[in-house]
Amino acid sequence: MSYFSPDTLAIFASEEERLEKNVEFVIPDHLITVGSNALIAAGFTSCTDHDCPNVQNKKNIHPVAPVHFHIESQYPQYYVLVLRLYPKPGHLWWLPDFGIGSPATDDPDLMLSNDPRPPPYVKILNQSSHADAVLLLLLRDYDHANLYDYTWRRLFYQLLESEDDPRLTVKRTLRPRFQAMLEEINFLTDQSTRSMLVPIVELMKEMRDNNELPPPLPVNWVETVEAAKKAGRWTLPTCQGNRNILH
Repeated sequence: MSYFSPDTLAIFASEEERLEKNVEFVIPDHLITVGSNALIAAGFTSCTDHDCPNVQNKKNIHPVAPVHFHIESQYPQYYVLVLRLYPKPGHLWWLPDFGIGSPATDDPDLMLSNDPRPPPYVKILNQSSHADAVLLLLLRDYDHANLYDYTWRRLFYQLLESEDDPRLTVKRTLRPRFQAMLEEINFLTDQSTRSMLVPIVELMKEMRDNNELPPPLPVNWVETVEAAKKAGRWTLPTCQGNRNILH
């Protein structure tokens, strides 16, 4: 099991606190039912309400999870609202498959959560790979009708350096092409010579042309293809694979 939370990524990246928190676990897709049953056995109740906002494709800022649990009553002091289980291919398709047990000490992507005492241990992405993850999600969903790029972009902004507030800057080493893009964006932000989105768009086009990104999630926030095209929010990348995505 690996922990990756789009909602709490901003906390990890910027060390800022938020009032509301959700918990998302990313696990191998064939273990979704096993993970759900384990949570139910531990006293959690899965949501089966077909009208729940968390299972609606339209106007939902969160990718719809195969299973979710409302846990605010169990953790009111932490403002934790929803626990979701996501299959790995939807969020961390680029990460090699992981098994049970602790990651190696030299694992380039995974580490253990802060408290390793209560097994089973939970693997989490380290700072650099966490940043890589949000950048890949942003590049995958950029300018698509699912509008998830707004969420990824908000989290991406937390990665930018800030001279005004050092707390907003966490030192990390990204993969070379992402590091170069981030440095160019930081430069553009300082110089105001052109839009900071230009390097993102350029890298997005390059990776799509090279078949390095999976298709965006097929969720349409604006409800119809025609409306999405009219709003300029519909892209149909031809890429279907994810080869050479990290190197």
